[in-house]
Amino acid sequence: MKTANILVSVSAGGEITYWHAASSKSIITIQNPDNTDLYALDFSKIGDMLAVGGKDYKVKLYDDSTKSLISELEAAGPTNPGHSNRVFSVKFSEDPNLLVSGGWDNVVFIWDIRVSHSIGFIYGPHICGDAIDIKGDVLLTGSYGDKNVLQLWSISKRQLIETIPWNKYLEDQGDKGYLYTALFDKEDKPLYIAAGGAGRNEMHIYKNTVGYDMLGKVTFGKTVTSIDFANGKNLIAIGCGDGMTYTFNYEVVKKDK
Repeated sequence: MKTANILVSVSAGGEITYWHAASSKSIITIQNPDNTDLYALDFSKIGDMLAVGGKDYKVKLYDDSTKSLISELEAAGPTNPGHSNRVFSVKFSEDPNLLVSGGWDNVVFIWDIRVSHSIGFIYGPHICGDAIDIKGDVLLTGSYGDKNVLQLWSISKRQLIETIPWNKYLEDQGDKGYLYTALFDKEDKPLYIAAGGAGRNEMHIYKNTVGYDMLGKVTFGKTVTSIDFANGKNLIAIGCGDGMTYTFNYEVVKKDK
């Protein structure tokens, strides 16, 4: 959200709520049709619309100024498939007409919001949280599973670019990341990736040198459920299943082999 001091959230009760962050008071609430659970939200890059996803297998677009439903992105016949299970992540591209979404059906769908149906898909990632991000033509996915959990894809080619080893220094652990969250840093040309999950309750930081190599990791007492990079600072916030939020300077996180 571009407006200062405004926070927007979605809930399992099907509510999209605008909050005044400084006072912790709700400003307006939009009720999802049929009260269907919502699990994911993202704003367009210019902040004029938001996308939500949830239990009904649809991605819904809302106009931010009017708070009204614009369209629903879903399956449109055999030639234009859509989600067949819950949607847990939605992400707008830098292209204002392009949106991606992923969930429990092991498919990341690519949508053109002008036509309200999918224009392509990538099969494989099992998305269970805010675990999709985009920089240019590169799509980052974090999967809940025990192999190939952190991957980079070409959106235009619908092809895998690279699988980033989750536990490069712990061969006996394999790729058991069981990820809930993955994202690029906020720079135009990202240097870092952060991801976390339930496997060993870890948050990993990767630095793009020649390919992405693990810079370091932090282990928590409970599952890592959310991560966000600060704007213009070497800080990262991590939300965990213990109800706590932790902040680190990721440039000094040490590698634990």
